[in-house]
Amino acid sequence: MFDFFKKNKIKLPDNYKDLINEKDYAVFLNKCLTVLTGLNVKVISSDNGDIVYENKEGEEAHYYLDNILRKYVMLNSDEREQEIERHFKQLQYKSDAYEYFFKDFEYAKQFLKVVVKPIEMLDNYNEFVHRLDYPNLVTFLIFDFEEQFHYIRKENASLWQIDENDLFEIALENLGNEEIEAKEYTFGDKFTVYILFSGDFSAPFTLLIDKYLEFSIGTYGTLLAIPTKGTVFLHPIETKDVLDLTEILHPEIEKFYHEDPGNISLDFYWFYKGQFEIFKKEYHDNQQVTITLPKKLERLYNGE
Repeated sequence: MFDFFKKNKIKLPDNYKDLINEKDYAVFLNKCLTVLTGLNVKVISSDNGDIVYENKEGEEAHYYLDNILRKYVMLNSDEREQEIERHFKQLQYKSDAYEYFFKDFEYAKQFLKVVVKPIEMLDNYNEFVHRLDYPNLVTFLIFDFEEQFHYIRKENASLWQIDENDLFEIALENLGNEEIEAKEYTFGDKFTVYILFSGDFSAPFTLLIDKYLEFSIGTYGTLLAIPTKGTVFLHPIETKDVLDLTEILHPEIEKFYHEDPGNISLDFYWFYKGQFEIFKKEYHDNQQVTITLPKKLERLYNGE
C-alpha cells in the first residue's frame, strides 16, 4: 500500500479544490485505499477522484469519490475512517444488486433517476448513459439505491434493450416524486426569485420545469442558476433588465458554489420553449465579470 503512494504523486482534482487541500486529500485517499486493501479490492489506479479496480469478473470498474469526500469533510476526524469503511462495504454489497438490476428491468426501473454534473467531472463521461441538456453540464442516468448513486454505463444499460430516451423519461418521472422545497424571494426590491432546496435533486428537477415549475416561466422564459446539486435559483423573466439581476445574484451564486456540497456551476442559464442556453461570461484582469444575454433572448427582447 505505502509503496503505491511512494510511486504515485497524489494530485488534487480541480473540482475538489473548494472542498479540501492537497495534503488532506492525500490523507483521505490513503484512508480509502487502506480500506479497499482490507476488503481485498485490487486497485489499479486512483487518479482524478476515480479509483479504478478489478471486479470479480476480472474487469475494470470504478469507485468515484465525489460523494464520500463531501461526507468526509463534514465529519469530525474521529468519524471519518468509520464512514469510509461503511461507504465501501455498502458499495461492495450493492454490486450484486446492480448485477441483478441489469437482468430485470421491470424491477430496476423504480430506482432510475438523473443527476446533473459539470462536464469536467468525468473524463470518460461518454461511457455512461447521459445527455446534454445544459451547455457545459451533463445529465447522467443513475440508480438511486439505498442512499447511494450509481452511474449507469452504456454497455450495462444495453442489456435492457430499451431506448435511452425512454430510460430518461422513466427516470424523470421517478424524479417528479422527490420532495423539493421552493421559496420565493425578492432581490433588488423588484426581482422575484424562487430558490429550490433539496438534498440532491434541485439541479435535475429543473429538467421538469414545464411540468412542475411553471410559476418560474415568464413572458421571456426563465433565468436559472445552478450553483449546487441541492440549490437552484429561478427567475421568471418579464422585463428587459434581467442582466441587472445577474449582477445582484452573482455573489450569492458564488457563495453557494464554494460553501455547499455538490457544486455544479457558476454560470447563468436561460430556459425558453424547452431549450437551455447559457449567458456568456467574460472575466477581466480587475476580477470583474461581464455577463451578456444569449443571442436568442436579445432577439426576443427586440421583437424579432
